[in-house]
Amino acid sequence: MKKYILIALVIGLINSTASAQMSVFKIDWNVGIPMGDMSDFIEDESYRGVRIGGRAWIYDNFSVGGEGGWQVFNDKWTGTQNVDGNVDVSGTQFRYMNIYPLMANMHFYLGEDGGVRPYIGTNAGVTFINTRTEIGLWAVSETSTHFSIAPEIGTFIPVGVAGAGLNIGGRYDMAFKTNKLDMNVQAFSFFLGFIFLN
Repeated sequence: MKKYILIALVIGLINSTASAQMSVFKIDWNVGIPMGDMSDFIEDESYRGVRIGGRAWIYDNFSVGGEGGWQVFNDKWTGTQNVDGNVDVSGTQFRYMNIYPLMANMHFYLGEDGGVRPYIGTNAGVTFINTRTEIGLWAVSETSTHFSIAPEIGTFIPVGVAGAGLNIGGRYDMAFKTNKLDMNVQAFSFFLGFIFLN
């Protein structure tokens, strides 16, 4: 029930940008690099990530908003893995991690309206994570829900027609461990995207 309430709040924040005096819709492509505990499960970087969101300015240099996304990590690994606490399985493994963050955010901006606007901010919310390990015909899959935070830094750059531009930057995502998934899922990502100002 809690996750449905949070989803409704984030969607409400995104929708509120449509009626704000100044708002932005954005879509970003992300390159993710596993870190910490996560890199013990998957080492390879991921070029398959997307985030969509909206922000509304409350003051000239401060906005609130929300966003959702999807990042897919995968890796091939050879060795022995413990499964269910008392079974060891050996062979070539294909490991997958699908990460779905759903977060509210706030950001502080430098610069003036219509110009280049560097920003710093933070995101907080829930992240749904599906992990899957395949060995031959055998597979183990688990889905878990995590509290997560994601500080970020970036820049809005106006380009071309009025109201359009680029969004570039980086962020650090941290989904805290749970009883279902006993690891902190951490990744650093670089992003490049498009913004549309209202």
